[in-house]
Amino acid sequence: MKSTTEKQILEWQEELSKQIKTRDHAKKVYEEAITNINALQGGIQFGETLLKNIESKVQQIDKEEQAQLSKTVRKD
Repeated sequence: MKSTTEKQILEWQEELSKQIKTRDHAKKVYEEAITNINALQGGIQFGETLLKNIESKVQQIDKEEQAQLSKTVRKD
């Protein structure tokens, strides 16, 4: 009985060690995923902001060109 119990305890200790390693690996993978997600979200946000700024500048240039064209047409 004693040897059976000792054997069972050893098996549980081995399984515990495996489960702790699995948990620690899962934590590492999770933390890497969070870092990657945050970086991707930041990249998307940067890209969207850049596109909005470009669009705003294009609209401003278009308005200036229309104003110049309007002045030129009035002079003629």
